[in-house]
This record gives sequence, structure tokens and C-alpha cells, in this order.
Amino acid sequence: MSTPGIRTTVFSYVTESPDYRAVLAVFAGTFFAELTPAEVTARLAESGTALEEATVTQRLEQLREWGNLEVSASVGQVGTVEDYYRRRNRYLITRVGQEVHDLVEGVLAQVDDVRDVSLGRLEQLRAGLEALTGLDAATAPPDRLAEAVRAVFDPHVAFSAEITQFFAAINQWQSRFDLDEDEFAFFSEVLVGYVGERLETLRRAARPIAGLLTEVAPAVGTIVERAADGLAARVAAAGLSSVRVRREPGAAVADWENLASWFVSAPGRPSRVQTLERDAVDAVRTLTQNLTRLSRTGTAGSSRRVDFLRLALFFARSDAARAHELASAAFGMFGARHLGGAGGDDTDPVSSATSWWDAPVATVPVSLRERGDTTSRGRTSRVQDRTQERRHLLARREEAEKRAAAARAELLEAGAAGFTDRLSEPALRELQRVLTRAVADLGAGTSPSGSVALDGVRCEVRREPGTTTSVPTHAGALRIEGMALTVEPAP
Repeated sequence: MSTPGIRTTVFSYVTESPDYRAVLAVFAGTFFAELTPAEVTARLAESGTALEEATVTQRLEQLREWGNLEVSASVGQVGTVEDYYRRRNRYLITRVGQEVHDLVEGVLAQVDDVRDVSLGRLEQLRAGLEALTGLDAATAPPDRLAEAVRAVFDPHVAFSAEITQFFAAINQWQSRFDLDEDEFAFFSEVLVGYVGERLETLRRAARPIAGLLTEVAPAVGTIVERAADGLAARVAAAGLSSVRVRREPGAAVADWENLASWFVSAPGRPSRVQTLERDAVDAVRTLTQNLTRLSRTGTAGSSRRVDFLRLALFFARSDAARAHELASAAFGMFGARHLGGAGGDDTDPVSSATSWWDAPVATVPVSLRERGDTTSRGRTSRVQDRTQERRHLLARREEAEKRAAAARAELLEAGAAGFTDRLSEPALRELQRVLTRAVADLGAGTSPSGSVALDGVRCEVRREPGTTTSVPTHAGALRIEGMALTVEPAP
């Protein structure tokens, strides 16, 4: 059994010499192989880390004291005492040492990465719930039931970790004021639109999952009781209370309650997905406000007003001889001379050979003098060139039109085939757009049919009592009761 202190000391090597990480990396991935200090020294040399064997021995012993390594208890058959101690001096990584190494290296490798959110895991979660609802919890084989439970919780665990880390990063980014040009472009042109698309897809995918969780809720107690499988179930059946085994997700009713809280809302308690959506919208709004402020003041720009005021104070307290030295030290001009430049509308140009004493008084804008802000204002500001922004907006509009045209083409193809294939989300949105207009044209009266033609797509609905039109989609099936649906190219 490990001591209580080992739970924290195993992390001590992270803040010590980098040698400890290199030594522990030799043992990681070896499947608990036993290595001597000489073997560790040789492997370090192969990886480009040159350490003396005595130093490696000290590092190994220290890692053993922290709990990351342990000394092998197997010595085999030995002929001499020297051979015994040589074989006794072999180290192998502990289980907690292996897990800590994997955790630390994973965090250090991805701490600055922007982790994507794979919403395809929600499709796996929905498929797992559909398979689970197709089983009889009271009669299904326990191993098959346990496999169905794992198919539900494995994608949810991965999805919840990804989306929580992504939105936590958004909350952290919203308070940053030191963005460089690449980060500014990433936030303003990529991230805001990406979050909007992800939230829309997440909202659509969460609805059928919530319905399936509500359907499976009455059988959760039976599922938990009969789906007990794996090592934890065997240990519990043997009555070994002193042996702790980590249970798989879904093995307790609390796991199912936590899963339901992600997608199913209750009176006065929104679901976790709705809470994440609300927090993400607030964070993006704050981030957008910060981006607007940075675009006005200049990316990564900061006011030097205090520094210039302090320099002006030095000039005010100095005499004429010291003023030239201050100017040389502050501006590197090496001589109190104007750099030259065009004057205003009512002044002549000032040459670089004109002394400060003879030159006219420079007019400093109020914004620069009072606030340290260099933004052009009034009649001196220039008309900004919006060519790049206009080109970017036109490209985005063209791309959106291409996607809309592809969605309409997919809708027409599916309508010609009688809606036997699943519609994608863009095609479903196009169908909803024309179907809403067609139903509105049908009205609540006795009109037998209603139709509409939009963007080359003609949609017609006809009253046919007892008829059910089903349109399969990736988010579920769209069913139209009492009406027949026709989608064809507009004449």
C-alpha cells in the first residue's frame, strides 16, 4: 500500500531539474521494465541527454523516494553477494508514477493548443442511447447491457471534457489585452464564427438526446443493477471491501443523473448544454467588445502618456544646455533639430535644419496631449481603406451562397427520390424555410393545397388525411401528419 504523502510528492519532479523528466521518460512506456542506472544512462545518451552514471543514480533514488519509481524485488539466481546487490539495484516505474508522467506530459504538450470540439461524439451518444432503448433491461444479457452502457458513456465523457475545456479557454481569452496580429485575426475572423456554428449544431443535436434520456430514465435502476460487469463487479461480488477498483461510468444511478443534467432541463434548472451556450454567448460578446477596443487603439498597443509626461517634466526642469542632452538621450537625434514635415493648412513646411528655438510652436492634438491616444480625429483623419474588409465580406458571402446552393441541390435530389436518404443540416434548413411558406399558403381554411417557390425550389403541400410524410435527417425524423409533401425545381 502507498503512503498518503505519495499522492503529492509524485509531482515534485516537475519543478526540479529537467533531468528528472528525462529519466522518467526512459521508464514511461516500457510496460514496467526493470532498468539499472547504467542502462538508464545509456538510453539517455541515445536520446541526446548526457548525464554521468553517478548523477543518474542520484536521480533514480530521489524519484524512488518521491514514489515515481520503486526498486525491483526480484533478484533471480545469484552466485555472489556482489551479483546480488548489482541485480538488486534495478528500478521500475510505479503505477502512479506512470499516470502522473502521462498527465504532466499531456498537459505540457497541449497547454497552449486550441482544442477542437468533436460534435460527432454526440452522434455516437445518440446511437448508443437508441441501441440501449432497443434492449429490454429486465431480460437482456448482462454483458450486452454493459456494452450498451459503455457505448453511451464513453463518447459523453470525451465530449464533456472537450467542450468544458474549450469554453473555459474562451472565458480565459476574453480578458486578454496582449493579442498579437495573428491572435487578433484568429479571434476576430475564426473563433467568433466557429463558436456560433458549434452552438447551433450543439443545440440541434441535444434535442433528440434529451428525448432518448427521458425515455430510458424509468429503466435506469434496472440497467445499473443488471449491467454490473468487469473487475469492479467481481471485487464487489467477492466481498473485498479493502480493495478499491475504479468503476466504469454508468455503473451508478448518479452517473445517469449527471448525464441527464447535460441535456434534459428541469423547472428552474436549465441543462448544462443551455448553461454552456449562455456562458459562451456572454464570453464571445465580451471578447468581441475587447476586439473592437483593440482595433481602435492598435493591436497590442498601449498608451505611453505617463512616460511622455515624465519626459516633459525633465525638459521643464532642465536648462537650455541640458535640454539638448535630454533630446539626444530620449530620441537619439543627436542635435535639437526637427525631423521635418509638412505643416498644417495655415503654416509653411518646417525643414529639418530649423532649430527648435526658431521653429513655430508645434500643434499637439488634444487626444494625444490629454489621453495619449494617437487615433486621428476631426478633419485631420484619413478615409480608411476598406478594400480588404470588403473583399473579405464578399468572399464570405460567396462562400455562403455556394453552401446554400449545395443545400438546395441536395434538397431537390432528396425530393425527387421521395426523401429516402437522410438530409444534412443545411438541406433541412432549406426544407424548413420553403415548407413554412407552403403551409402558410395552405392556411387553416379548406384550400386543398399550398405552394411556394423560393430560390429555384418549389414546395407544395396537399391535404391528405391519414397520410404521414417522414423526412429522415441526422438529427431525427421530420414527420408531417395529414399532408403530402412535394419538392421540385421551380419552373
